[in-house]
Amino acid sequence: MADWDGAGYAHISALQRAMATDAVESVTVAGAERVLDVGCGDGYVTRLIAARVPGGSVLGVDPSPRMIEVARTADDQLTNVEFQVGDVTTMTFTREFDLVVSFNALHWVVDQETAYRHIAAALTPGGRALVQYVCGGPRPSVEDIAMAVTGDARWAAAFADFTRPYVHIEPGALIAIAASAGFELTAQSVTDREWDFGSRAAFARWCTVGFADWTARLPATDVPAFVDEVVDRYEAVIGRPGLFRFLQMRAELSRRANG
Repeated sequence: MADWDGAGYAHISALQRAMATDAVESVTVAGAERVLDVGCGDGYVTRLIAARVPGGSVLGVDPSPRMIEVARTADDQLTNVEFQVGDVTTMTFTREFDLVVSFNALHWVVDQETAYRHIAAALTPGGRALVQYVCGGPRPSVEDIAMAVTGDARWAAAFADFTRPYVHIEPGALIAIAASAGFELTAQSVTDREWDFGSRAAFARWCTVGFADWTARLPATDVPAFVDEVVDRYEAVIGRPGLFRFLQMRAELSRRANG
């Protein structure tokens, strides 16, 4: 996974923050939980969680050093939150947390089985996980469109050995993935979401940050043209400039006591 622009993300992440804030507010906590935030990004949501567990602690991990750098620079008075560079597929926490959360991050992890196995290992027996991310469906995602653009003659050489850096699992697949990791799936929902960026230009700026895995393979001078091509094709799918639509899966899981 490419090293995302943490400072740039902080300026264009209203969508992710809104979706995650809704989920955070729906989680029941006693206030003393030890929480792990997987794929914490710039730390905004991690701090929301920390404020809700004043007697506990929150650790945010993200594979992007630039994201963690931004997360550590926030000027606040919270003393129960920390951040570190870490990847869900290689982290080695063992029974250290009561709750694991992950918002808008796990669709960037191709190896879902390993991700859930490591999340389960990080939890105490009976511990909980709440995950929320983009899932598969009948409508092409913006990432699907980006992959199609890489096959165009103009871009094919730059992406000759490129493999898709994301996965949008079908909602029904989660039951087996979770069970193999030692989880019981206790609640699941899928919502067709939309977010109006207000203009084509604003949506393109958001895509520019989010397409880090793609644009890292291109000269900086070619990035605007690549993003424009994706945005044009996506607009043809959605039908309106600046409008983003996606299927969002939310799932609650409990680690089996004997897992």
